[in-house]
Amino acid sequence: MSTKPTISQIADMSGVSIATVSRFINNTAAVKGSTAKKIMEAIHSLDYPLPESFIASNTKKDGKVILINIPSVSNPFYNDVIKGAQDAALRHDYYTLVNVQHLNSSTESTFFNLLNNINLCGAIILNAMDQGYFNSLYHTIPFVQCCEYTENQNLVSYTSIDDVAAAKTMMEYILSTGHTKIAFLCGPDRYKYARQRKAGYLQTLEAAHIPLNKDWIIQLPELDFDMALSSTHQLMSQKEHPTAVFAVSDVLAAAAIRGCRLAGLSVPADIIVTGFDNVNISQATSPPITTINQPKYQMGYMACELLIEKLNTPGAKPRQVLLNTELIIRESTQRQRT
Repeated sequence: MSTKPTISQIADMSGVSIATVSRFINNTAAVKGSTAKKIMEAIHSLDYPLPESFIASNTKKDGKVILINIPSVSNPFYNDVIKGAQDAALRHDYYTLVNVQHLNSSTESTFFNLLNNINLCGAIILNAMDQGYFNSLYHTIPFVQCCEYTENQNLVSYTSIDDVAAAKTMMEYILSTGHTKIAFLCGPDRYKYARQRKAGYLQTLEAAHIPLNKDWIIQLPELDFDMALSSTHQLMSQKEHPTAVFAVSDVLAAAAIRGCRLAGLSVPADIIVTGFDNVNISQATSPPITTINQPKYQMGYMACELLIEKLNTPGAKPRQVLLNTELIIRESTQRQRT
């Protein structure tokens, strides 16, 4: 059974005295910046639970700037989410700063330097992050999660959707068109939405008693258009290929349509393709893509509201808000000919 880390362990790991660690945690005296950094690194490493008094006194609450952190500018999904958050912030006389950065071990130092060097009051995080990163962030700045969230925690508010249920809705629609040979095109499992949408895909196949063909699950190492196109082309060039593709984003669905065409297949006459998100590209492709609409603007707006609620009411209980999705049927699907 694990025991709670101690101040003595923090002192040993950071190379300072127990008295210095105690002064730092209890804010009884100033601690040199380089020493404070070593102590905080030890605290994060040991997952030491800092007292609320420390978090409150070390959080810059005089600022009116909210950081919105996204992992990429190449994904059009984030545009409406950012707009929603910005509109909510302005409504409450806050300003926003958008930062584009993956949150992992290679960027941890630069990201936390950003948090410490700008007078931020809080953050809206759209990134996937592991539990260790989550813990470090929790002890550094008030934040909420949006779209992506850390599962099995009730420390931080978030807004998102029920990805499993939404994926089941799409799968049930595909089955209703008469197709049972369904490929699944997704990104890496480090993303919550990829894991949950794959779970919806698998659960629907199982409920319909359709055997799983693991070769028809295309799991890309990154959300990359060219990789999706190449992988789909390769799969559809095989003699025995699926007659439907469920992609976890509209961008991947657009890549899949091109991959199918390169393999000599017509969409939707020979194969149907569906996406997810309902971003602009879903209506710009030929044919337009059947997709799941996510309330992107509303998720961003609500995430900002939850953060401001946390800032104004420090003791408020975190809230986890899942918004509704909608199936949008377009020309990339049609009923299977009999």
